[in-house]
Amino acid sequence: MARKARIKDPYGTFHITQSGGGQKLLFEKEEDRTEFLEILKKAQTQFQFKLYAYCLLSDNQYHLVMDLNGADMSKVMKSINIGYAMYKDQKEPLFKDRYKSELLKDPEDAEDVVKTLHKNGIPGSLWNSYCTYDTEAPLRLDWISPIEKRADKENTSPCRNCMETLEEAEEKLKEVSVEKRLSLEELLKEKEIRNDLILKFRKNSTLSLKELGTLFGGLSESSICKILNTACEK
Repeated sequence: MARKARIKDPYGTFHITQSGGGQKLLFEKEEDRTEFLEILKKAQTQFQFKLYAYCLLSDNQYHLVMDLNGADMSKVMKSINIGYAMYKDQKEPLFKDRYKSELLKDPEDAEDVVKTLHKNGIPGSLWNSYCTYDTEAPLRLDWISPIEKRADKENTSPCRNCMETLEEAEEKLKEVSVEKRLSLEELLKEKEIRNDLILKFRKNSTLSLKELGTLFGGLSESSICKILNTACEK
């Protein structure tokens, strides 16, 4: 039977489920969950998706509820799963088949999924560490209430002033250079200004890391990623 095609929506909110498939469990010890959260945090910094909830209470499955915020879901999940597989460093396949993704069509659906994931949580223990949308969790979470999200949808598009092509971004960068009374070459030499712009363009465009590197003077993807990581840690 042919695989069912995934629903692709770079601005959609998804419930993602991934199960283990090898002879060993995904999470054999507490350190495994801690490492997974670090990998998840790095992916969120790199791709800028909004993480509404995660649940690692099962020993052989994890759940994520995320708004892709313009990111490519395949790239996000590849980053997370490959990173964790490299950490586990085992010969047999770590995951059972591909991850499952369900598009949550409205805020109420997202809230229902989150409540279902946490209905057996224990406040003060695993609830806050491994199955949470608490703002004091180890990760930066972006929970938006149904009322706030509904109002936001009524007043704006999914990505405000979103730049979808490299050409659009180039024009915007030229506008910024004029506003700052700097030539484009001078603008790119001012590292503090340049790095701040890289962060802003990442949040307000659908450009890939490679395209951002091209836009900002031929920087490598790893350099762009390092700049984004440093900016988000401040």
